[in-house]
Amino acid sequence: MVSWIVYGLIAFVCFAVNTIVYKVAQQKGNFSPYYGALLFGLGAILLFGFFLLFNKPDFKFEWKSGSLALIAGVIWAFGFLSIAIAIAQKADVARLAPIYNANTLLAVFLGIVFLKEIPDVTQIFRVVAGAVLIVIGAILVSV
Repeated sequence: MVSWIVYGLIAFVCFAVNTIVYKVAQQKGNFSPYYGALLFGLGAILLFGFFLLFNKPDFKFEWKSGSLALIAGVIWAFGFLSIAIAIAQKADVARLAPIYNANTLLAVFLGIVFLKEIPDVTQIFRVVAGAVLIVIGAILVSV
């Protein structure tokens, strides 16, 4: 199996379990979604710090790519904060997760338009069919 697929599957499991753990934390405690998102971010910083401490990768900083990575982190954090607020407002994970995971559809579209990652002719049907199924699934669970 190709290694990027393995990492994709690990992310799939982690993001699914993450939502459940966060929802349980929200139910067990009495904290604001902002406080919960802050703790969530601290957990991410600890993990990445631990990784960098023991992995010691070559560190090269470039302002352009570094600032874009920082902007991506802010956008990601805003998205998670939105999820935290929805969970604090008693959203059902079974209905919320398909809605925010429809981000796959937008990511595919933006990848095609801005990154020119156009699927070849043999894959275009699968990409379009998968996108349509994602939209249908998000609509079905949110109604």
